[in-house]
Amino acid sequence: MKISTYSIICSALLMGTSAFAALPKSTTLVEPMGMGYNIGNTMEVPEEPTNWGNPLPTKEYIKAIKAAGFNTVRIPCAWYSHSDALTQDVATYGSKDDKTYKHVGAATSFTTPTIKEEWLKQVKDVVDMIIAEGMYVVLNSHWDEGWLEDRVYNGTANPRSGAGDIANSSATTEARQKAFWSQIATFFKDYDEHLLFAGANEPGVNDPWNGTQWEFDNARMKILQGYYNAFINAVRSAGGNNDTRTLIVQAPRTEMDFASMLNSNMPTDPAGAGYMMVEVHYYPYQYSLMTADEDWGKQFYYYTGLESTTDKEHNMGWNVYSNSIDNTALGTPNQIKKAFGELKIMFCDKGIPVIIGELGAIKRTNQLSGDNLKLHLQGRALFYGEVAKNAKANGIIPYVWDTGAENDGNMTFITRQKGVYNVLDPDCLNAMRAAYGQESQGSSNLDSLVNENTVPETADGKAVLLTYKTVTSDSSEVGTLRVNLSGNFKDLSKYTGITVRIKGSVASAGPAANSDSEYGWTALEVFMMTGGSWDWFDATVAAQADLELTDQYKDITVNFSDFRKEITGLNEANAIGFNLYGTQVTGTIMMDYILLNKADGSADTLTNFDTKPDAEGIASAKIVAANSSLDGTSALQPRAIAKASGLRVIAMQGKVSAMFSAARAGKATAMLMNGLGQVIAKQSFDASAGVNTVELTSGFRGTAFLVIRQGSQNFTAKVNMR
Repeated sequence: MKISTYSIICSALLMGTSAFAALPKSTTLVEPMGMGYNIGNTMEVPEEPTNWGNPLPTKEYIKAIKAAGFNTVRIPCAWYSHSDALTQDVATYGSKDDKTYKHVGAATSFTTPTIKEEWLKQVKDVVDMIIAEGMYVVLNSHWDEGWLEDRVYNGTANPRSGAGDIANSSATTEARQKAFWSQIATFFKDYDEHLLFAGANEPGVNDPWNGTQWEFDNARMKILQGYYNAFINAVRSAGGNNDTRTLIVQAPRTEMDFASMLNSNMPTDPAGAGYMMVEVHYYPYQYSLMTADEDWGKQFYYYTGLESTTDKEHNMGWNVYSNSIDNTALGTPNQIKKAFGELKIMFCDKGIPVIIGELGAIKRTNQLSGDNLKLHLQGRALFYGEVAKNAKANGIIPYVWDTGAENDGNMTFITRQKGVYNVLDPDCLNAMRAAYGQESQGSSNLDSLVNENTVPETADGKAVLLTYKTVTSDSSEVGTLRVNLSGNFKDLSKYTGITVRIKGSVASAGPAANSDSEYGWTALEVFMMTGGSWDWFDATVAAQADLELTDQYKDITVNFSDFRKEITGLNEANAIGFNLYGTQVTGTIMMDYILLNKADGSADTLTNFDTKPDAEGIASAKIVAANSSLDGTSALQPRAIAKASGLRVIAMQGKVSAMFSAARAGKATAMLMNGLGQVIAKQSFDASAGVNTVELTSGFRGTAFLVIRQGSQNFTAKVNMR
């Protein structure tokens, strides 16, 4: 008998809902949930889930998660930014600031926000796809501008006072927690035990440091306990299967070291014992996240059991004070075994299962090469396997963190950003599968990763080869190369500009590029981000040097004075990079080096690409010998693009109006792009000689970039959308 997918979904969702009998207790879910996966940087993105580079989840993507061996999926999710609380807060406290977000959390007169119905339905679509594959779902309340997570304090105890924030009332946050979860739980009340709720993410993790991180003491724990009680009571009062749905609460900062504090302050569950879980996260910092050595400790590149004999100081557990290995350091097998065993005694043995809601370790392909890189990659697989093995042995459910990124430093298991769902990290996946008694799936890709990121030394050194390949067929896209600055190059105030040695072959995959065509390569621009707010400055490389990309290197110089507006914050520079804009673009560019120029004519080398820089959008990067030939065969004569001037922009809610002066009449295009270079609004129009106005509408909120192109003129402006 043929059964429709719709019938299967309905049966799964409505199982046992007619009488709402008690759902299975949390301890019975541990074994079938198995090992878990995070759909990261998607549904938790404030306001618009695709703004951080990931498409909305598809059925094919969910099927790939299931096929990889995962049987439970955590959905980090935003709610505040999809509610009228955001609108109320902006109206009360002024426009949204991307960094300090000055207005959140103090509107005591507005404590019963409503989540938009269309957002609940969009989240439901993802939940339904996962459950239709027989998997479990943990639906949480994630960071979402820190409306709860960054505000586990009360009134004048606010540690952010004077730093752009306002005094917080925990009563306001608690009331909003109740309002959100009342609506979420009511919307999903008919779902069975395959849907679990988690009341927070990492409460208190973003406390400011100021030399020493603000203490998470018992007084703050009582505030957090109040947030959890509001969450639990709201769900239990929503009816349906919520009476006995499994609910999850988090240790402060989701740190294992604070688990005992939660153990002493567990919230009260009206359902009685057996329907709760506890959450911690596991990122042993020096191994998982640290990207620069400090005087107090080194980065750990090589895992226990696969130590380096030539780079001992970067072995797991290296102690800079004793110059020896500490086999109990955070992340070592001994520490994992001890910590997971303590969680078992503290919670699991009492009928409260534990989930490791996030875990992972970055892939260091831009820091290592050759045998060292291979040793590091082999060790990462050992680490993931060690975590999975100890989790299963102690009745703990581990969830790998996956953001979809494929660049250096990623923790991605399954690709998705280009519509292809492949296992990116088979070695780490197979190590986890082995811990759960699953057979290996797919062969190792360690050797190919090492080969891709290792280039033999040549007399001419190394270069970065950027390959551009359009994803969409009719939208303007951008390929980005970014060099993050650190150390000696954080202060660029003593320099006058940059020089890049470059060659290339970039063509249009569509109609031949010409001044009237919307297809092809349209601009190569250099950008810089500076200061604590990462202020954006850019200039057009093509106009500055009358650039012609060929298979021969040429040096292109762009002075800081050539940027479209005067650069501020040079003494606190964060990144320098290049954006290639175009529609239906394919081809390659090779960069040999980037120099920082001084007024006396001398220069310092910013990078000679010994390691791979970040590449995003339609660009992918690999390190090659500088004397390598290009893959492309045809050269493109890019359009001459003039330096922008005379552009006036007014941003209003949902609308951007711009005024510019055209040298002559002709076709023009206005585009609004988000920070990832994705076009979110576009308009083609006939510009007249002289002053012109154009207006774009978009529901996007946040930092965007307005680009107007007309003939040989190019105008760009940063826009803060409300």
